[in-house]
Amino acid sequence: MQLGYIAALLIAGIAAGVIFPGRLTGLFGAATLYVFLPALIYEGAWRLEPRTMGRMWSPILILTVPGVIGTAAIIAVSVHYAGSIGWIPALLLGAILSATDPVAVLAIFRRLQLPHSLLTLVESEALLNDAVAVIIYRGVAAAATVTVAAGLWQATGHAVLGAFLGIVCGAAMAGAAALVLGRRRQFIAYGIVTLAGAYGSYYLATRFGASGIFAALAFGVTLKLLQERRVDAACSEAVGRFWEGIALVANAALFFLIGSAIDVTHIGRALPISLLTAAIVLAARFAIVHGLLEFVRPRLHLAWLSVVRMAGIRGALSLALALSIPPGIPGRELVVNVTFVVVVITLLVGLLTLERRVKALDMHA
Repeated sequence: MQLGYIAALLIAGIAAGVIFPGRLTGLFGAATLYVFLPALIYEGAWRLEPRTMGRMWSPILILTVPGVIGTAAIIAVSVHYAGSIGWIPALLLGAILSATDPVAVLAIFRRLQLPHSLLTLVESEALLNDAVAVIIYRGVAAAATVTVAAGLWQATGHAVLGAFLGIVCGAAMAGAAALVLGRRRQFIAYGIVTLAGAYGSYYLATRFGASGIFAALAFGVTLKLLQERRVDAACSEAVGRFWEGIALVANAALFFLIGSAIDVTHIGRALPISLLTAAIVLAARFAIVHGLLEFVRPRLHLAWLSVVRMAGIRGALSLALALSIPPGIPGRELVVNVTFVVVVITLLVGLLTLERRVKALDMHA
């Protein structure tokens, strides 16, 4: 999706939010987590090549575990001390803004035909760090409602267990789907089975307290691996286009709902801390990419680090998590408003010069 369309959808959404303040907020949170997110997760998972992921496992792992944790910590500590806000809203901001959502970025990267391994790295990070960020968020949100530190560890332990169970659930459903598909090569069969499996694994895992994100991701990657030798290129490409169309509709709706979820007339007082937080988010991204990835520097071209850093866009999941903060938690309104501003800044301002900057890089240096 081109930047002009994204900007138009965001502006239209903001106008709707002003005209109908608060009326679309609940719809945004529920639609993001239960309608759009499963589709976006599965579309990304179907594009991934498991073998390429295997070759790129070390930078992917670094970005999605210590990278997300480190980003959350840098943001939380910085906004607490530099922004003079309490620890609870600071920790929530760190958790919520620790995940990237480079939907528009990936469209530009694909159009520029960047190396496949680099695209796999960016897409894998985007998919996996969503789930890790949700784990951190749930732990922080739980800790904000209890009076003992054990609550944090208990919630974090449950979230980690939920991630594992989500993977098991998704992989098991992929095995069942592979049995149903057999050696069929009809696009319609794959369309029906993948649609049912993506949403089925997500809802089943969520219903029993496991991670729906990990479930949908595991379903997509495992099914792709199991059917790799059974499905021909034409069918695989048709399935990819089918899910690309679903993802395009989901993204269009999300960009509109992002704008409509907040009444911008109420964010003026939060603007200074929002701009500070946006600067901290960019600095944290630079530190994580050019710091942690130096441990695997021999595997990566120098220009790749810049591309990965540019992919640090924040999006719908961050705002959905902010809106799902339980009422009564200190600083909830501030966190929601700051998250909205950061998402809009990284989506629009961050993309204005992206294509020119990427074209200027030597990918083989």
